[in-house]
Amino acid sequence: MMFPNLMTDEHVFSGLIRARILSAKMFISEERFFEFADLPYHWLRPQVPLCQNLAAVINKYAHDSEQFMQTRLNHTPVLPWLLSLESDDLSSLNDEVRRPNIEENAFAVNRCWKFCIKCATEERKNLGFSYWHSSHQSLAVVTCSVHKTALYTHEALRYQKFSLPYEWIDKAEPIALSGPWHRDWQPFIYQLNELIRDDLMLPSRLRESIRKALNIPSKIKYTDKPFFESLFRNMRSDIGDECLAGLFTCFAKGHQKETNILWTTLSGKSKVKGLRHPLYWLTILFWLRNKLPELQCIRYGFTNY
Repeated sequence: MMFPNLMTDEHVFSGLIRARILSAKMFISEERFFEFADLPYHWLRPQVPLCQNLAAVINKYAHDSEQFMQTRLNHTPVLPWLLSLESDDLSSLNDEVRRPNIEENAFAVNRCWKFCIKCATEERKNLGFSYWHSSHQSLAVVTCSVHKTALYTHEALRYQKFSLPYEWIDKAEPIALSGPWHRDWQPFIYQLNELIRDDLMLPSRLRESIRKALNIPSKIKYTDKPFFESLFRNMRSDIGDECLAGLFTCFAKGHQKETNILWTTLSGKSKVKGLRHPLYWLTILFWLRNKLPELQCIRYGFTNY
């Protein structure tokens, strides 16, 4: 089966959807299509860039390890995950058996496929089809970086059923900003992604800068937990409960046991197996964005609404 060339910023799953349409296989069941494409049957989720199923789709576009990595970097929302790597060995991104700690229920961010109506309309007019943008699926993104307007989605787009954005224009609804913090998050996450894309070693330096800015001890003990609790009180006061509630379920629902983001991310004492979800790192970076030298180039004043 022929897989079409991926467009700029096109999510690799969008390429799979177009491959099914172009091969005239929309009339068969999803299970039969995956079998026909020699792929494992799975749901097409937008924000899970490190898993065996997605790696199998990437391999349809990659002829070697370098092409595999470039496809993953440019056509999945993987860039923030580099913050969570245990080492600077980027070749681990090619590890198909890596099992990230997804913890989907832990996060309050929208996890449906998102699209920009203006992008979809222009693409349909100029290309004859629209496609799902990888950057639009970034964590807590609700605006288009090109048009500076709201992204749209629909609850039915939690798991993709082989459709393209233009089909949803009359069904989807705009995603609202949930507060002033959310307005600043848009340029923060978009520009941070680009900074990482241009310098794949940046996540390693950011991790060290965080520890330096917060005076985190080199060897952390359980007796240091009160120190982390004090830091987190400062963090919570600075970024606000509205921000934490917009990112994490435990704050959104007012759970009695709320996660100390700093202890969970920086202590190394977590019992969770696999990669820590990057939203923890991103929240810390968002808090310290005006204090870390690596992020001073980020500019705000992003959205039109």
